[in-house]
Amino acid sequence: MNRPNPLGRWLNRRNLFSTEFLGILLFVFSAGFPPFDDATEVDLTLHMLQHVLIIFSGVMIAYPHLGRNLMNSRRGGLLPVLALFVSALILVFWHLPGPWDAAVLNPGVHFLEHFSFLAVGLLSGSWILLLSDSGKIGALMGVFFGHMGYAVVLIAPTGAQVYSLYPLSNQITLGWVLLLTGPSIIIGVAYVIARNPSWLGGFSSSKAGPVGKRITFVNRAKIPRWVVPTFSLVLVVALVGYFGYTAYALGTAAPVHAGGPVVYISETPISWQYSPQQINVVLAVNATVTWVSRSISFDTVTARGGEFGSPAIPPGGTYSYTFTAPGTFDYYCQYHPWMTGTVTVLP
Repeated sequence: MNRPNPLGRWLNRRNLFSTEFLGILLFVFSAGFPPFDDATEVDLTLHMLQHVLIIFSGVMIAYPHLGRNLMNSRRGGLLPVLALFVSALILVFWHLPGPWDAAVLNPGVHFLEHFSFLAVGLLSGSWILLLSDSGKIGALMGVFFGHMGYAVVLIAPTGAQVYSLYPLSNQITLGWVLLLTGPSIIIGVAYVIARNPSWLGGFSSSKAGPVGKRITFVNRAKIPRWVVPTFSLVLVVALVGYFGYTAYALGTAAPVHAGGPVVYISETPISWQYSPQQINVVLAVNATVTWVSRSISFDTVTARGGEFGSPAIPPGGTYSYTFTAPGTFDYYCQYHPWMTGTVTVLP
């Protein structure tokens, strides 16, 4: 008698290449793929792209089962409106200068920011779908005007620097990117309305229309079957390849034989810091400091006064600098500003 194969049943259901699985992969990649996440810390446009990808991942996780079931149940009431209100509050809050800077400077706030945008995606792929037809149009138009208004603030002729941790030129670049991509939103809204003219007749309705009896653009849209498996495979290869490389680099790193102090760049679930953070050296005695990466991500050693600065240090990599003048030198990691250290050079 053949015993049932749980793995076979799971694969037969196509869970491996399901939309939910791709959504989970996209979230892990967007929020936890070190090269991409590191780059978002120094580039506002990539940081914004990260937010969008995380929201998309939440939609892909929630819609296939929860969203469809809710739409088929034709539920309504205040929950869809509340979900939209909460999502709008989250979006506005995390794009204010204070919370944005806090997410860059504090790893705990950084993770909270990621999961907040995931929550927006989950709500967008479930309860927000139950808005009335006029509510859906209103939400889409709200996204458009919010998108364009935010772009105008970033490129305001007053030259105000909204985000102090980023150069003004970086902020202006993001503003123009948003301004140029904004029309695509209104084009998308117009296209959806054109394919669903009945939405315009739903302004007096307080509940979502009978989705199960109406053929809409969403129901007609067909995604080629190869899209989800292909993107899933690409993300799996990227994640497995990077973390495999990282494990190999850390596992085969040669012992460090330095003539001076060694500072380790360590990264664990509860610590992400230089170790030790403060060291003393003496000129012409042990003034060469070597930083050794034991981190799974890229890091830098950057003096706040510009006296020295490393390139991106990969997992297992090292960087050395010889001090030639006495003084106190503070430094940090450009990708993880909460990582700080001090070298005191004695004569």
